Amino acid sequence: MILRTLFVFLSLAFVLPITHLHAQSVTIDNTEYRQKVLKYLASDYFITEGHGLNRAYIGQTLEQLESALGKPVKSKRQNLLSRTRINTYQLDKQTALQAGINKGIVQAIAVAGVVSSQYTTAKGARFGMPPNEIVNYYGPKKFKNNNLLYSELGIRFDFKNGKLKFIRVFPPKK
Repeated sequence: MILRTLFVFLSLAFVLPITHLHAQSVTIDNTEYRQKVLKYLASDYFITEGHGLNRAYIGQTLEQLESALGKPVKSKRQNLLSRTRINTYQLDKQTALQAGINKGIVQAIAVAGVVSSQYTTAKGARFGMPPNEIVNYYGPKKFKNNNLLYSELGIRFDFKNGKLKFIRVFPPKK
């Protein structure tokens, strides 16, 4: 029994100093990592409920929108009787944005994306998520017509084949 205890003690005595020395000899320069994180946080990848993006948001004029995103790749009337125009912009290869514009002002925004899209909501919802994960971030709501509607926040999540496909932003209902 004493030999076994001595053996365990000596084994640990030899292993711990080596592990400790190894841990001290490894240093990580966080400067590059910090710069990447700060660049990402300053980017315009976050969709905010009731607002939109920093570059494209509700209440923005058409001139401001086109200054930020350029000319739309597509523009059409919502329907024959409506004065609302739907302008479509390509944000990147994986993500498109539609802005509903009435009287020269952005009234609503819809963002469509795939799993590899960099765009997320401010609370962390990402394209490709199932409804139950969105509920974890935003709270319980009834899943109806393939969407989750949070009118009090000004956001709706639309699903296709059980995965988040569209994020729609509009003025919150109070």
